[in-house]
Amino acid sequence: MAKKNIENENEKNEETLETAEISETQNDLTEKYFAVSVLRDFVLPDLLDKDTPELLYWAGKDLSRRLAVQDMNDLPHVFKNAGFGELAITNQSKTSYKYTLSGPEVIQRFNLNNDNPEFSLESGFISETVQNSIGLSSMGSFSLDLKNKIVNILIQIERN
Repeated sequence: MAKKNIENENEKNEETLETAEISETQNDLTEKYFAVSVLRDFVLPDLLDKDTPELLYWAGKDLSRRLAVQDMNDLPHVFKNAGFGELAITNQSKTSYKYTLSGPEVIQRFNLNNDNPEFSLESGFISETVQNSIGLSSMGSFSLDLKNKIVNILIQIERN
């Protein structure tokens, strides 16, 4: 009987630990997301108005240079640490790179900005990093998959 009580208590402790880990992850996400979101989704659009997408794009390029992200293989790690979301390359050709941005951070941005979440900062960041990695000019753009709450980012390479 005592053995069964110990086993039940161990199971309860494991469940409590798992719940605490999930809660801690959600709190960590909220903290990371909040700091970035307040600036990008509220303050800057109020200040920049209709110029927000263009200025955020160039700010993303500048941020990549300032952080000295030279290798595009580092992008998923940088994006995760910055609270931008989970970045994955989905297609690569001589003239373009296609990425998908997803994860809880992205879903929160879709939920917050239902009408039109802005991902120009991320597009600029990726574009500059790709440009530095391959040594060719590039331009980035993004499209929203509203149904799946993911972002498709296209980096076009200018080859001479």
